[in-house]
Amino acid sequence: MVTGAIKNKVDKIWTDIWAGGITNPLTVIEQLTYLMFIRSLDEKELATEDFENMAGEKMEHIFPASEAGQSMRWSKFKDKDSREIFLTMQQRVFPAIKKMKYGRLPDFDEKGELVEILSKLEQAQQEAEKLGKTLSEKEKDVLRTEDEKEQNTAFARYMDDAMFLIPTPQVLQKIITGLEDLYTHDIADLDMQGDLYEYMLGKLATAGQNGQFRTPKHIRDMMVELVQPTPDDFICDPACGTAGFLVSSAQYLRAHYEDSMTPEQWQHFSGSMFTGFDTDRTMLRISAMNLMLHSITNPEIDYKDSVSKQNSICSKYTVCLANPPFKGTVDAESINDDLKAVTNTKKTELLFLALFSCGCSKPADAAPASCRTACCSVPARRTRASEKNSLKTTSCGRSFPCPPACSSPTQACPQRCWCLPRPARAAPTRYGSTI
Repeated sequence: MVTGAIKNKVDKIWTDIWAGGITNPLTVIEQLTYLMFIRSLDEKELATEDFENMAGEKMEHIFPASEAGQSMRWSKFKDKDSREIFLTMQQRVFPAIKKMKYGRLPDFDEKGELVEILSKLEQAQQEAEKLGKTLSEKEKDVLRTEDEKEQNTAFARYMDDAMFLIPTPQVLQKIITGLEDLYTHDIADLDMQGDLYEYMLGKLATAGQNGQFRTPKHIRDMMVELVQPTPDDFICDPACGTAGFLVSSAQYLRAHYEDSMTPEQWQHFSGSMFTGFDTDRTMLRISAMNLMLHSITNPEIDYKDSVSKQNSICSKYTVCLANPPFKGTVDAESINDDLKAVTNTKKTELLFLALFSCGCSKPADAAPASCRTACCSVPARRTRASEKNSLKTTSCGRSFPCPPACSSPTQACPQRCWCLPRPARAAPTRYGSTI
């Protein structure tokens, strides 16, 4: 739980950043996320070193063993002079995390130039040459496939154009000192770290021009509880933002299935289980780091307008969770033709509901209610109430005109429609509903 004292410390960090000239809340969150991510890497490295000392087994490390590599660790630079911290972050740490591969940071040569990590194929060829052997074509193909997967990870794609924007050594030192105080005295475990991050994301509560809303954690958790994801599901958020719904789904799965999941399910968990789309690259960077901090190392996070012709995915996901942009319109010519067939409109709220019927559709060999959809809705003006009520989404992801049986929230319609009818109100309200 984030107490008042913790909130005051976070607010002070926020004020220090604003005083340094960074006034965009999203940019502040992005820069803080970089620093929290860097600290988490050092925590993992310390845990690896402790395990090595206890078990006597050699393990792979995140940071290079060289002097330059070790200088990038949070525990090594946090107490140094502000100018030295700033140069370390600017010239070593930040360039290194942008080029992170296979869970490892690259090293620097004697001239201070970054030495990129070799691909697995190049590493294997070097090892084979030392032993006087050659790799077979089959082995090369396997290694090439692994290298291609690494190059296409969300982290690799969206961190490539990340920028370190903290303006001065003094501001950076204040932020590092503030974060270290929080982690040392107030954050006891990973759940507490998540609560802290949620409070920071709460600064983004106001809507943007594209109708973006951050969904509070308790609403996300409720929606995840309603759809009850399983370790075999494919989960999608077509308007993912900071990946909150995906993180809540991951936490639900850990809480309910952690002790019973198979190695294959854990591999599915760390990769293809989670998919998110957004049209803001800053959000995608935050999503990639947020998911990596929750042990989801290779999610499918893509820059994509979910309701446009750019999105051709159909019948792929078994769970859809979203708080889509319930505001504004889109260019009629760019709307996906499949969505037009469901609802001929330019209103994003209806288009996203139609999207669930295309992207979250029951597989042929699945049970009748295997696809679940939950949507946090922000109603439009009352003049469009009848239009929006004409389209509902069933538990199997199909869209259709809602039958009279749905007029009562306690009565289920023959098509298994899950909907909360909107009562007539004089003023618009925001509420959550399962659809």
